[in-house]
Amino acid sequence: MLSLFTIWNSFQAYVNTFQGSWYRPNTDFQKAVNDISKMLWERWTSQAEKSQEIRDHLQPFLKSKNFIVKPQKATYGLLETPKAYGRFSAARIIVNKTNECVPCKGIDDGKCNNGDFKTQEEITDDYFDNIEEIPIELIDNQRWGACLDHLTKKPTLKKPKITEYENGWKVAPRKISVIVLDYYVRPKEGTFKYTIADGDTNTGAGDYLIYDDNASQKLEWSETVLNEFVIELGLRFGLYTKDQFITAVSQQQKVA
Repeated sequence: MLSLFTIWNSFQAYVNTFQGSWYRPNTDFQKAVNDISKMLWERWTSQAEKSQEIRDHLQPFLKSKNFIVKPQKATYGLLETPKAYGRFSAARIIVNKTNECVPCKGIDDGKCNNGDFKTQEEITDDYFDNIEEIPIELIDNQRWGACLDHLTKKPTLKKPKITEYENGWKVAPRKISVIVLDYYVRPKEGTFKYTIADGDTNTGAGDYLIYDDNASQKLEWSETVLNEFVIELGLRFGLYTKDQFITAVSQQQKVA
């Protein structure tokens, strides 16, 4: 996890300022860091398929859960959006030899997040020897109707399909009873808590900041993204102080 104090120290050195300068730690700085965190999440989750580096950055936000699909009087079932859901990553089904969908035992011991699902296969020793993992293809809404009625490409247990609707997903074929959903959760906001220690009038040293690690909330990002935060902060700080040199340098590093 990445503390705001770690970002703060790197940021101070990057813009060559001093503690307690124009950027107030728990107001200007904290707000900027959380805005950057949300911006990076939005940017990278939309580009996750493009590089392994981006997927590594997003690892703290990627969740895998079993979910029960509710059957409908239609050719598909429905899955409501999870509470912590932020953005879709992938989905798959686990099918046993009898062509029945079962939860993934490697996730939460086979428990489903939206109900109970118990099968005999879950408690037998040969569970993992008798299942097949099948990816679900994401279909856009415009092609969903045609997909369901297609003579050769319609959904089957071997080639399941999924599409989004306002409250979640439609999953086909309707025989699918449980799926494994991979999705990104949104980042939690970090906090910067501190106290101020008096300076030394004898030496001329000013007041200085004492960071409270226990009271502060760290970001879920790993420290590998520290440089991204510092560059973005430098860009904002340059605009904030109207320092064109800092702005230009930060922009160049951002592009690079």
